[in-house]
Amino acid sequence: MKVALVPYQYRWQDDFARHRQAIEKALSDFVPDVEHIGSTSLGDIAAKPIIDILVGLQDEQSLDAAVIPLLDAGYTYIEKFNAGMPYRRFFVALVALKDIPLPRILGDKDELAFGREYDSVANIHVMTRGSYHWIRHLAFRDYLRTHPEVRKSYEALKLKIAEIDFADPLEYNSHKEDFIAEQQEKAVAWFVRVHGIEIQDRLA
Repeated sequence: MKVALVPYQYRWQDDFARHRQAIEKALSDFVPDVEHIGSTSLGDIAAKPIIDILVGLQDEQSLDAAVIPLLDAGYTYIEKFNAGMPYRRFFVALVALKDIPLPRILGDKDELAFGREYDSVANIHVMTRGSYHWIRHLAFRDYLRTHPEVRKSYEALKLKIAEIDFADPLEYNSHKEDFIAEQQEKAVAWFVRVHGIEIQDRLA
């Protein structure tokens, strides 16, 4: 299964705005910061048509408290990802590929069926505002926005990876890891210098 990349679409900004409104309404008690991240936020490169959204909450205790409101807003909670990334709660907006009910929660024992039974049109990453992981996402986005040569290199890599026929479409992400790790380190250093901030704990 090949991953489909499409040229930049201006409507992605409208798609983000629609999800931001829904998320802010669902999490109004938490006063969330909602940011558009990922390739669809970069303005001019090809991307999977999936809107990546970063949601910042005040503290770690709020992460689990946000689960029910986002479920009630219609997002699917991928609980099984908590073990690998305990600092994050991950949600998706799913569209069905078959005439079957969409899952509400995907737990440890549930098989992911992206590209077979459903696809995501939005990925929501909920984490503590101001944490290292919050900063690294914003830093990578802003670094690519302001460094066109890096952004275009990223696009070239993605287009090359998209030619691979994967058994599981989630494998696509693993082929980007080395590039992202290298550029993200540069991005974080650049971001903290530009904004004059300090990172307290990279492990939190």
